Amino acid sequence: MKQYELLYIVSSKYTDAEVEGIMDKVSAMIAKHGATILRNEMIGKIRLAYPIKAQRNGSYVLVHFDMEALEANELDRELRLADEVLRHLFVERTPGAETRRYVLEAYQSPLTEEGHRRRDEKRITQSRPSATGVVAQPAMSMEELDKKLDEILEDKTAESL
Repeated sequence: MKQYELLYIVSSKYTDAEVEGIMDKVSAMIAKHGATILRNEMIGKIRLAYPIKAQRNGSYVLVHFDMEALEANELDRELRLADEVLRHLFVERTPGAETRRYVLEAYQSPLTEEGHRRRDEKRITQSRPSATGVVAQPAMSMEELDKKLDEILEDKTAESL
């Protein structure tokens, strides 16, 4: 058996009770293919980055399950045909994913003021070793980056004179 992760979006036109019913319907669809469901939870409702089938908001549902690989294509086809599911992503699960906590944030264009503010808030505040052993340097704010760029350009200009 292979380990899979399914993330799907349900239209916001459905109430929370109706979303629960859709979750049960999708769970039954998965179980019909001989899968063992380990996790089935609604992660949250957020605004979509772009409209899907004229819908601007959606409820995200995450499902982790184990299933035979031969059944995956048929399940994917059934999910594409389900009217309640706006979009879905069906991938092999990484080890330990079933214990992770997931948080959704609405998409914010990086070119807007809100996008700049969010990016600055998420700056890395401390160095952490990566999987390769390389230590990541803290990210710079836009002000620090502008200052550094000005210093480099001034040095280049002074050298050329």
